[in-house]
Amino acid sequence: MHQLLALGLFAFAITGSHTALAQNIQSKDLAPAGAASSSQAAKAVVGTIKVVTGLVNLQTAEGKNKFASAGTKLNVGDVINTQAKSTTVLEFIDTTQVALRPNTRFVVENYEYQPEQPIADKAEFKLVKGGLRTLTGLIGKRGSADAFALKSETATIGIRGTDFSARICKGNECNRLAKGEAEKATATNTSTADVAGRVSQLTGESFAVSAEGKRRALQKGSAVFAGETVDVSEGGYAVLSMADSTRLTLPGGSSMQVAAYRYAPASPQTSVASFKLLKGAVRAVTGAIAKAEPNNVKFFTETATVGIRGTAVDIACTSVSGGLVVCSGGANLTVELRNGQIVVTSAGVNSIIDAGQSAVIPAGGVNIQVINSLTNVLGNVPNAGPLPETTPANFETLSSTPVQSLTQGSGSSDEGSQLFVAVNDGTIVISNSNQAPLEVNRGEGAFVQTQSNLPPQLLTAPPDVIVQDITLSAPPFSAPQCAP
Repeated sequence: MHQLLALGLFAFAITGSHTALAQNIQSKDLAPAGAASSSQAAKAVVGTIKVVTGLVNLQTAEGKNKFASAGTKLNVGDVINTQAKSTTVLEFIDTTQVALRPNTRFVVENYEYQPEQPIADKAEFKLVKGGLRTLTGLIGKRGSADAFALKSETATIGIRGTDFSARICKGNECNRLAKGEAEKATATNTSTADVAGRVSQLTGESFAVSAEGKRRALQKGSAVFAGETVDVSEGGYAVLSMADSTRLTLPGGSSMQVAAYRYAPASPQTSVASFKLLKGAVRAVTGAIAKAEPNNVKFFTETATVGIRGTAVDIACTSVSGGLVVCSGGANLTVELRNGQIVVTSAGVNSIIDAGQSAVIPAGGVNIQVINSLTNVLGNVPNAGPLPETTPANFETLSSTPVQSLTQGSGSSDEGSQLFVAVNDGTIVISNSNQAPLEVNRGEGAFVQTQSNLPPQLLTAPPDVIVQDITLSAPPFSAPQCAP
């Protein structure tokens, strides 16, 4: 679902503060969730409430109020209200799923799904207060790019084929999550589980290139995903902090692919990490995966494989003169071990290398030469970067942006509100007033100060108010369905 968004419209409107609906409902207006008038029965059903915890109210377009439960049908014009300590998951007929956090007011403003006529699709929703997470269904993956629309007082969010979360906060209410709503990121926290690592340090320019060839600039805190290739410009360097505390330094002129990466903190022995050095060098110190199951961590080049046994190692592809080059048969491959033990494999032959030793495969050769010292091939390379073991294992602190750092000096007040957004998959575009559209990709977030003309602010990591909110970070979505 990593599709680029064309400016669509899946609209969020923020209309200000509302008191809890349950306080305004008279007992005579309450009806069982399934009790509908004949006019309502004639209306087309656009979705169903799949999950309800606590107290959830539904108000129809005709103004009728009822308690909602699992199985309650949804129609255009319905307003869904979750009360304190209450959540719900909605599923629409195109398989779009929407999870609502406590104290949320959500409106189904318009909805048209024509299985045989994708161009006629339309879904317009409104978030009045609270927060939600949306997993886009078929409407967001086919037909018109303008099928989904989300509006607010100051911003429009365009969505196509994506998974994102949003939270509206009045005044300073998001500076601290209510007790019981916050939970530290876990193995099931799907807001961060897809991010393999983040940029911990950076000098010069660095880019991530997807398997499809899409290229994006990296900055400190930027996410890196499995399958992506990280390119570092000449004269700079980049340090990656991986989710399992592995740290990787890429000197200037280097290129490395995160060939495979899957980390489950609860079961690191089943996790995997493999990296392919394409050009230049990588300096690595391994983390939890190598400690739990060393065989699951590997570094590859065109000529050799380096199996890790929990270690600190440098791998470099150099020319005869010592400069960093593409890791092809015409390059010298040198592996230097500062700590631990590795197994270097070339042409089916294994060589065990211990701390303080180096392994060299000369250009054009396959035979491994073991040297009882560190050759220090990176000693003369400008901007080789720091030893990774001297850099912090700070993946978690890089993986969310504190709300306080955003609201301080933003002019927020008790009357003002803010919109926080986190993209879990795909891409969204946010625009407001006359500002240029802001693209937000997976692993990133955005902050919009409402009731102002200030441009949306890109966040390299999602806001902590979303990451740490279990109702938004890991809703009980069912398996997504793909467009035919």
